[in-house]
Amino acid sequence: MQKILVQDEAVTLLKSGVALKGKILAAKAENYAGRLKAFEKKHGMKSRDFMLKFRNGKLGDSEEWFDWLFVYEAYTKINGQKKILKSLTL
Repeated sequence: MQKILVQDEAVTLLKSGVALKGKILAAKAENYAGRLKAFEKKHGMKSRDFMLKFRNGKLGDSEEWFDWLFVYEAYTKINGQKKILKSLTL
């Protein structure tokens, strides 16, 4: 684990910035989760199943599949960022 040294005055600023980023990520994750559920309902399959089929070339090149892919990857990335924030010790 890497440590970063900051001046005492900056700790409060960093904490508030991290808290704000956490709220933004939570809102984005909620939005993407809702969009994923809509895709899953419409197509009758879970996102993980969609990803396997799409990556194996079993679904074709419909624009909607690429939209679903984007939403899935964005959701995954945001959740990764949320985990990083939770691991911070300030």
